[in-house]
This record gives sequence, C-alpha cells and structure tokens, in this order.
Amino acid sequence: MAYFSGYMVRPLLFILLLTAFSPAVFPQEKPRKADWLPSGNLFPSLRFDLHEAQTSGALYAFWADGDWQDQSFANFSAGFRRNLVRLQHRDGMQSEFGMELCVFTQFLFEEPFKTFVVNFFDVEFKVGATYQYRLNDRWSFRARFYHLSAHLGDDYIFRYQIDSFMNNRRIYEMLDFTAAWRKGPWMAYGNAGCIVHSTYERSPLVLEAGGQWNPGMKNKKWVSWLIGLDARFEQQGGFRPCIHTGAGVVLGKPQNHPITIMADYYYGWLPYSLYDKVLVQWIGASMYFDLF
Repeated sequence: MAYFSGYMVRPLLFILLLTAFSPAVFPQEKPRKADWLPSGNLFPSLRFDLHEAQTSGALYAFWADGDWQDQSFANFSAGFRRNLVRLQHRDGMQSEFGMELCVFTQFLFEEPFKTFVVNFFDVEFKVGATYQYRLNDRWSFRARFYHLSAHLGDDYIFRYQIDSFMNNRRIYEMLDFTAAWRKGPWMAYGNAGCIVHSTYERSPLVLEAGGQWNPGMKNKKWVSWLIGLDARFEQQGGFRPCIHTGAGVVLGKPQNHPITIMADYYYGWLPYSLYDKVLVQWIGASMYFDLF
C-alpha cells in the first residue's frame, strides 16, 4: 500500500525535508571547503539501536511463550555508513551527504546442547541515503531515506517445508529524522519516522529514544566504559516498547574505529523477521564496530 501516491513523491519529500535541515536555514553560512570521502561521521553511532547500519555479532539465549527455549539466536550484521562529501562552514558548522548499507542475518540454533540443528533463519536488507548535520559540539542531526526488506532463510524454509507465499509487511521505504545531544560522556537521542511506501499494508509511524554513557578509564585512553538503552515504538506493534540495553567496554581510540564488547538484553518484537509480531527476550553477549 502506498501512503503517498506515486513513486516520484518520495524523493521529492526527501529533498524538501533535507532542505529543512540544511545550512540554508542559516543565511550567514556559505560552504568554503568540501572534503570527499571523509573519515568518520558527524552523527554518532547509536550502538543500542538494533537497526543501526554497523557491523556486529551476537549470541543470545532465547525466551518465549513464558519459558526459556532450548534454542539460541546468533545475530550478525555487515554494514556501514559512508559519507561522500563533507562541507565545512564559516561558523564551524559541518554537514555531509552519504549512504548507509547493512545486511542483518539471524541463525537459529535448536537444541544447542543436544542435536544442535542450525537454521539460517532470516535476513534483512537496508540501503539508503543520509544527510548529517552538526550544529555545535553538543547537537547533531540526521535525516535518512531508506529501503528495508526482510526474508526467511533457505534453511528454515526447506526444513519446515514452507510452500506458500507469506504477506511480507517488512518490505517498505522509510523517511526518518534523528537528533542527538552530547555532553562529556553522556549522549541522548530521539528519532521519528514514517513509512512512505509499503508493499503490503503496514502502520506507518515509528518512534525511538535512547541514551548512552561512555566515560573513559583513568590512565587508559584507549579503553572506555559503555552503558546504554534504546527504546523503539512501532505503530504496527501497538507502540509496545522494544527495549535493548547493555553494558560493556569500548576498545580503541575514537578516531581508530574502536570495538565495543558488551553483555546485553532485549525484550520486544522479534527484529529482522517476517514474524515480527512474536514477543521475545534475549540475553547474551555482542560485539560492534564501524567500518568507516
């Protein structure tokens, strides 16, 4: 179902809303320098957002239907945010245009301490365009337009002899905006998005909020702590909160794309899957890092 008629409307909406975020709203700004393929991102990485375009691996124990299951999930993502050009402005503000791409995969381990059956459970693809803007040392903004689609894995289809087509409500295009505030080791953010086109009818609104605390360790500039929480609310799921929280360490200096290792917990709708009306709980360990 299309929430706005015509494919041409979506890119036009994206351009108009990018303009609202652009330096044009600050008449005193005039670009003086363009950096092509710059390193890093003006907008911070949201480590606890399960849908962030980043590279990760995780192993979780699995709870559903009122009990812990003799199953476990292994989640892997291969993704990145890559900027094409960064503009420096006379008053110190910066903006950049780029892209994001990520593949999220899930493997389901059944009876891991007995038979140990491995299923390639599902895969989700995300690709889109981004505009990022840093107002000052504390405030950053991001606008995105992206396509997302989820699909069952071959192992799961063949093992359970799924021979009929399913209505896939996780194929859609999304337009969203995120604001992040940082001060010292603290960061808080909020996100609002709307599905502008969906292959099958899906409620359009998505809200998200979260925060991170990332203090450095004394006498160890390459190691820091990380504690955080992300809450996602989808209209399709009745705005029931999907909570991802955890704590761990960040290894490496910020400019060298450090690795985050943490213990984490998730409670909410099953992500990355056509079965996204299934409530699950996970607890386990994960690792994250950025390629650029």
